[in-house]
Amino acid sequence: MELQEAISSRRSIKKFKHDMTIDDEALFDAIEKATDAPNHGMREPWRVIHVAKDRLGDMSRDVTPFAFPNSPEKQEDHYNAVTNLGGMLVLVLKTDPRQRQNRENFFAMGAYAQNLMLLLYEKGIGTCWKTPPYIFEPKVRKVLGIKDDEAIAGLLYLTDLEVVPPKAHRKSKNLISEY
Repeated sequence: MELQEAISSRRSIKKFKHDMTIDDEALFDAIEKATDAPNHGMREPWRVIHVAKDRLGDMSRDVTPFAFPNSPEKQEDHYNAVTNLGGMLVLVLKTDPRQRQNRENFFAMGAYAQNLMLLLYEKGIGTCWKTPPYIFEPKVRKVLGIKDDEAIAGLLYLTDLEVVPPKAHRKSKNLISEY
């Protein structure tokens, strides 16, 4: 697959089916290769928590009481949604108290995540990057083992590519202005 083809045809996959499986070898290979992302000072400010398919239900049961307190319906909805995935990656970002370095870390994480999603797409693994509000909840962070100097950049849902949505019309193709 050509790079431009991968960039323009990769889509967030939001259809999940319970019986899907993810090739762990392909997944781990993509996680490793994505580290070739540009990052300032070679800080590599990312780490990945892999939640395998057989652990998704446990993760949901551990997280949802803090994510959706007093809402058994939302807890059940979360459980039903994530257990249909083929797996999940928690994208964890090293934060820095210095403003410039912290911003550089966020940019590096974005580059890493883009590399990862393209590599997974090339291997036939669909992704959908989610940033639900509960990733900021201290008790959820604790359950997931997030350190004080880290942030959750998002959850990368893993699925198959059985149903790829059509290419969306991009709003901004006129990105260049003159000085």
